[in-house]
Amino acid sequence: MESILSALYNGEIMPAEQCAARNRQYRELQREHCRHYEDFIQDLNRRDPSLAQKFIQIMDEQLERLPDEGERSFADGFRLGAKLMLEVFRAE
Repeated sequence: MESILSALYNGEIMPAEQCAARNRQYRELQREHCRHYEDFIQDLNRRDPSLAQKFIQIMDEQLERLPDEGERSFADGFRLGAKLMLEVFRAE
């Protein structure tokens, strides 16, 4: 059996992909939010297409930052787990 660290290094374990919500209510809430977003974009397009494009650009900028935030959160969680393990082993 391959070690977890080797699998992580070789890309066989992808924590970011495993964070997907498994809760049916949460997935439905996400779909509803997507529908609201699409409805809002259509409404903006009807009123002022340039405003719709500006809003999409702003949202895209926000979404570009999410992977960085996820990576930082993962690293912070990993560090906390490592510190916890160190504390456990020191207690023996």
